[in-house]
Amino acid sequence: MRFSILCLGFLGALPFFSPRLKASGFHNESIEVGGRARIYRLFVPSDLPNPVPIVFVFHGTETPGHGIDSIIKITRFEKIGQIHHALIIFPEAYAGNWNDGRLNNRARSYPDGIDDIAFVDAMLARIEHDFHVDHARIYATGFSSGAIFCHYLAAHRSDVFAAIAPVSGSIAIPFSTWFHPGFPMSLLEIHGTSDPIVPYRGGRITDDGGEVLGVEATAELWAKTDGCRRDCTEIPVSDRTAHDGCYPQCFEWSRGRAGTDVVLYRIVGGGHTWSGHPLGLLSSFFLGKVCLDFDASALIWKFFWDHPRVQRCQASHESSVLSHK
Repeated sequence: MRFSILCLGFLGALPFFSPRLKASGFHNESIEVGGRARIYRLFVPSDLPNPVPIVFVFHGTETPGHGIDSIIKITRFEKIGQIHHALIIFPEAYAGNWNDGRLNNRARSYPDGIDDIAFVDAMLARIEHDFHVDHARIYATGFSSGAIFCHYLAAHRSDVFAAIAPVSGSIAIPFSTWFHPGFPMSLLEIHGTSDPIVPYRGGRITDDGGEVLGVEATAELWAKTDGCRRDCTEIPVSDRTAHDGCYPQCFEWSRGRAGTDVVLYRIVGGGHTWSGHPLGLLSSFFLGKVCLDFDASALIWKFFWDHPRVQRCQASHESSVLSHK
């Protein structure tokens, strides 16, 4: 009897999560949000730690229904999940676009009032039900409009995410005018100076409409929000592949509140591309040059791992929800 009581006490002390386990590999999932069925693909590593980190990976503007496949092909982030034992979530946007803070009637997500933050909330709630999540290590990355959405999401859920790493996407206009995260958050921004789609200096986006801040203005805004040092420091980065026609420069705004840093990888001569992922000749003609001096996915994971969410003042999730409305 005494042994049974001790066992029950031990089990009661364990963190609660659903005993339903998923096999390793990809799982296609669907969840209802705002009366619509939304889909995502979950990658589960073969070696699942307890607790487990989470990375959301948001695709760029795509033909409806093809976003998940496109971002997996570009980033191969499931390999990062397998090597480093993390859950990777690849969500599918509504009609090919995220509602990311732009005034953009060319993307159906905006005029149809799609709440993509509620979509992320719903995915995270389900993952938390099925797995013991490491709440110090919830991250997001994305490409193009998915990168723009990363900024929008992070500003509204700064009490949830530890760090973000947008690639080829800066903060949306007009959202930038009321950009005010409640908590500091680390940022890694990667962007080519010759991006033909999302201009490095900001302005009008050429493929799906709307406007964005300049990349350096975006980094400086996050650095100011995080309370980082006012001046950035250039960190030497090797130009290992001379034949790719571009090279990286790294700038860091350090010592922000709660251990945050803001890092900008400026790809001089780089296009609208994911570093380390070569393009075909036709794609290169339209999207520009790919930096082959580093692998963006590996760099992003290292940045994430170096920037967990440290102890912060407790803020209710409801306050973030209210600020979103």
